[in-house]
Amino acid sequence: MAKLNYEHVFSSAGFSGEQFDIAAGPADVGIIDVLLSVGDGALTEDAPHVLVSTGSLGGARNLDISGLESETAAKGGQALDGRFFYLSVQNTDILTNSLTVSGGATINGSATFTISTEGDYLFHHVTGGVWRCNILPRPAEKLATLARIPFAAADWAAGTADMIKVIQTGAAGAGEVGPHDITAAGSYIVQVINTDLTPDELVDVEIQYASNGDVTLRKARKAPEFNGVAILIGTLD
Repeated sequence: MAKLNYEHVFSSAGFSGEQFDIAAGPADVGIIDVLLSVGDGALTEDAPHVLVSTGSLGGARNLDISGLESETAAKGGQALDGRFFYLSVQNTDILTNSLTVSGGATINGSATFTISTEGDYLFHHVTGGVWRCNILPRPAEKLATLARIPFAAADWAAGTADMIKVIQTGAAGAGEVGPHDITAAGSYIVQVINTDLTPDELVDVEIQYASNGDVTLRKARKAPEFNGVAILIGTLD
């Protein structure tokens, strides 16, 4: 069962970091599944502030938002200047089947507004059917390669004094640990953790990078050796 988290939404309707169940569709307060089962949609002034379009469009679709521009005559016919709503477009085929949004006059200066990429869109009714739409960037998933390499107190003195080399590939020798197997690079994000919880004094560890991906940890000679872990994070994929 899919979940959607709108952490960036804050409106007069009270949406602020709330989580909604997409599968529940219109049964959820403040959310509606726009295009899946009813075909092309037409919204009214009662439409919620947060709308979601998911699944497969199956073809070019149209969404008429002119009904959000003013109340019906039965409700007084008042213009809804300043009305806004969020449309989260998550359709699996949005790159091939676009969604065309139309209002009473213009959207961003044009008669229609075509959506052809996934994203969150903020629509704001200025006045008289004139709309503005801004795309809210959706953070793409970014993954980084991470390696957790333990070392022993004896490793500090096994090779060159007060140094431990975390090798990128191959078999570790004296004073070396690893390999970390992250793609070779001239630098990484590195954190060194003292797992002994002793000594009480702080030990400064300098980091030296090599273009072949080896990372050398250096501490002051007067500082005691300690067991620990070197955490390496490579570039974002």
